[in-house]
Amino acid sequence: MAKTRIRRGERIYVYERENYRDSTGKVKHRNTRYLGIEVTINGEKQIIPPKKRFKEFEITKSVRYGDITVLFDLFKQYGLIELLNGLIPRRGLPVGEVFASLAINHIIDRETLNQFSKWYQDTALEELTGITPDKLNSTNLGAVMKTCGKIGPEGIVDVCIELFNKIKHLEAESSTLIYDITSTYFYSTKLPKARRGYSRDDNSLPQINIGLVATKNKGLPVLFRTYEGNITDVRTVEQLIADVKRVNFSIDAIVMDRGMASKSNLLKLNGDNLKIIAGIPLTSNEAKELVMRDISEENELMRPLGLIYYEDVTTSLFGIPGRAIICFNHSDLELERTARLKKIAVAEIKVAEILSSQTGNGTLEGLEKEIKEAIRGVSDYFVINNDGDKITVNPHSGNRKNARLRDGKCLIFTTNFEKSASELISTYFGKDVIEKIFDCFKNWLDLQQVRHFEEGNIDVYIFICYLAYLALALYKHHLGVTGWAGVEDSLDELGRIRKTTLDFGGESRDKISVLTKEQKGIIEKLGFADTLF
Repeated sequence: MAKTRIRRGERIYVYERENYRDSTGKVKHRNTRYLGIEVTINGEKQIIPPKKRFKEFEITKSVRYGDITVLFDLFKQYGLIELLNGLIPRRGLPVGEVFASLAINHIIDRETLNQFSKWYQDTALEELTGITPDKLNSTNLGAVMKTCGKIGPEGIVDVCIELFNKIKHLEAESSTLIYDITSTYFYSTKLPKARRGYSRDDNSLPQINIGLVATKNKGLPVLFRTYEGNITDVRTVEQLIADVKRVNFSIDAIVMDRGMASKSNLLKLNGDNLKIIAGIPLTSNEAKELVMRDISEENELMRPLGLIYYEDVTTSLFGIPGRAIICFNHSDLELERTARLKKIAVAEIKVAEILSSQTGNGTLEGLEKEIKEAIRGVSDYFVINNDGDKITVNPHSGNRKNARLRDGKCLIFTTNFEKSASELISTYFGKDVIEKIFDCFKNWLDLQQVRHFEEGNIDVYIFICYLAYLALALYKHHLGVTGWAGVEDSLDELGRIRKTTLDFGGESRDKISVLTKEQKGIIEKLGFADTLF
């Protein structure tokens, strides 16, 4: 039997060759069969035949693989699953693997506990966790959540801090922390924490408040804590101070919104040597006096919402040495002035109607009460005079003039003397990173309209959402992007990669989908996922 040998690189491929005559009668050669690779073993040349190829096969299993495996691997490589199992030990189903699976489910599809097992069996999680789908029924999942619930809200905060310790090296040696509050509402009225309060969702349902601390740079979550639905933002800062003291991390400053920056809170933060970058409400005389300053157009900074002019003044506020940065924006001036003038105009019409109809049960006291109700929200811009015979209502010229001088201005106060004013302004207005986290909690992770949770499980459920965001933050970090644009799309693209198990006459083989150019690009960016595919 004649053979043809073809060298490709270091390998020699051997084919069976036959001679034949073409249409002109000329003798030619052709390869008729592939015989294998020629190798030298113990000085003798041998041909290693190709592996047997089966023409018939059966698909025994096909699971969602790409996004599932990448997210689970992030939990594993940072030691988060092992940490959860150590901090919340239990017999039976391990908390780490179960919570990682629930968190991944929240990111990708979010199923109820009743439907989770069905979703789980269509993913690669069984292979990754070693837990069969039948064990993940709603009863068993509820039992795992109850185990976590037993450590209580304080225990969950401790777990969050330990999780942060595992990932804090991704940040610089020190970082600015951002603190904010959001709310989520309930249809149940039997939960002690669920109460009616200021609603960010514009409804009157019972709600709970969630306070979250995250790093400014990478947006890594540090800890969260739940509060009663009727608590005000300003009342949570004292607990914040106690919590951040438990975090072993160098803090440049804490950024907070003006709803939290009361005189009392600023004094407490300063007393604990915590630097602050805070928006200041223009309600105190000290704050009003500061923003009455004229702002030149020498100092300017372009922000996404427009051009900002600012003045940086070294001063003190409530006896705290620091810097007052007064910012001015033309667009805000138009919006604030227009909104205020519309409210005043509506109030003036109501007052005129009340005075002309002389309602109020026929008494001046009743009439005055009705007028005060009509001007609620803009009462500072009116003067009510009741001389015992009649009531007159006039504009408060001084307050209206001062309000015009404050239009378009905001006040940032900081005890940080190192950073430039432009850096501090960018840091403060860049606090919307935490709003993006909350948006991730509420929309992508579907944290809303919570209906059927026992009190102890509320914190556990939010903790699972917290873990889901933590995995997303790690994924975003490895993807190497600064914003959230493209993060969801890239996960969707990886979600198209499936792992299929084929049976070739009793021999089982796993095959992963052929990767597209886009999928290969995402995997290359992640920097660790190439070993998974």
